[in-house]
Amino acid sequence: MNTIAEKIEHFNARLIPYALVVLLILIIVELFVKIENYYLETGKIITDYAIIVIFVIDLIFLAIRAKNAKFFFTNYWLDIIAVFPFAIIFGILEEFYRGIAAAERLVIGQAVLHESLEAEKIIAKESRVVRLIKIGPKMLRVITKSRLFTTFRHHRHKKDSDRKVNSTKHKKREIIRNKIRR
Repeated sequence: MNTIAEKIEHFNARLIPYALVVLLILIIVELFVKIENYYLETGKIITDYAIIVIFVIDLIFLAIRAKNAKFFFTNYWLDIIAVFPFAIIFGILEEFYRGIAAAERLVIGQAVLHESLEAEKIIAKESRVVRLIKIGPKMLRVITKSRLFTTFRHHRHKKDSDRKVNSTKHKKREIIRNKIRR
């Protein structure tokens, strides 16, 4: 890899811890604060996409360094899911649902006013659920990019390799015992 790409990878790797902290702050804001200001909401969305860009760049370098495609997809599938823009899909579905609800209120008129008020209450409850669902990918990004996840993964592989070593020692002992018995 050339030096420019290495510098980009190194700089991006240094940005990941800061992105994780900002992402945790965004999750807390998403959970506990309802933002009504257009500029704050836009800033939150831009920050979230900037974090996704950092993680996508990291994923690209992981793909470049992977041995093959099978290795990449088996070891980094959670990273791929974490950078998938679920927020866009849920945002589109939420706006579509709101548009349908607004059209329904316009068409039906005064007779359904009471029902539309009930529908707004349901939409408000569902928007909380949508906010909780949007947090899922953000939590995946935190899990996959934090040291805890990689430590757990490496620790598990270490145990697997220890089992293989113990099984080969066991096989050697069996061979020696069989020779002694003969």
